[in-house]
Amino acid sequence: MRKILSFFLAAMFFFSVSAAFAAPGLTAKSAVILDARTGRILYGKNPHLKLPPASTTKLMTVLVVLERLPLDKPVTVSASAANTSPSKAGLARGVSYRAGDLVAACLISSSNDAAIALAEAVAGSEKEFVNLMNQKAKALGMNDTYFVNATGLTDKHARQVTTAYDLSRLMCQAIRDARVDRILGIPTAVITGSDRKPILIRNHNKMLWRMPRFVKGKTGWTFASRHTFVGTDYSADKRITFAMLSSQKPWMDIKWLAILGLALQSRR
Repeated sequence: MRKILSFFLAAMFFFSVSAAFAAPGLTAKSAVILDARTGRILYGKNPHLKLPPASTTKLMTVLVVLERLPLDKPVTVSASAANTSPSKAGLARGVSYRAGDLVAACLISSSNDAAIALAEAVAGSEKEFVNLMNQKAKALGMNDTYFVNATGLTDKHARQVTTAYDLSRLMCQAIRDARVDRILGIPTAVITGSDRKPILIRNHNKMLWRMPRFVKGKTGWTFASRHTFVGTDYSADKRITFAMLSSQKPWMDIKWLAILGLALQSRR
């Protein structure tokens, strides 16, 4: 399998990367590729430009939750969580779900209702939870990142910002947790609450539906942010992390960054 993947990546590299440099190809306003083990920048395009993160925010939401909430703990969905839109799993008000299932809903189907329910379970309110998110960002050296909500929805004053560099650093931390790494690679799942009603969640990362799979990560989109993504390669040793913000052609950009990153890292 590894030989097949290496051949695929090499072929894609020669076809895609040379064309991308000539095109110039990358449509994202900001992008970066990091060596996942050293944090060294392998490639950057405006890597420190502050832009809205959209639902890549939920990667931080999940990291804070995992530090403070047992995954088998039941979380009861409030009215505010159930009424959150637009991207939602369809959680029912007053129904309890396992925290682990809500984490999966955040990362797989980018469910805003799950993010709010978890935030309230951890800190009592989304506002207090956001303070924990910003503390975590500071601890990770994400110096150009500021959160105002747990979902990534565009805030009224556009204060929620990050950079491709900060997001990629966040992914370096996230993939050290085997639970996050596993969930990011799940195409679909079913969660069930205390009402026993099954809810299908489907991954927004279209790269998981292509073979061979070689990219896993967290997607995001709003009108203000355009397409955003933070990801890692699918290999067992996680050689790279990469992020992009404000992309017009996300799947082309994601493929380009993943292939270039693996090629650059393999030359080291």
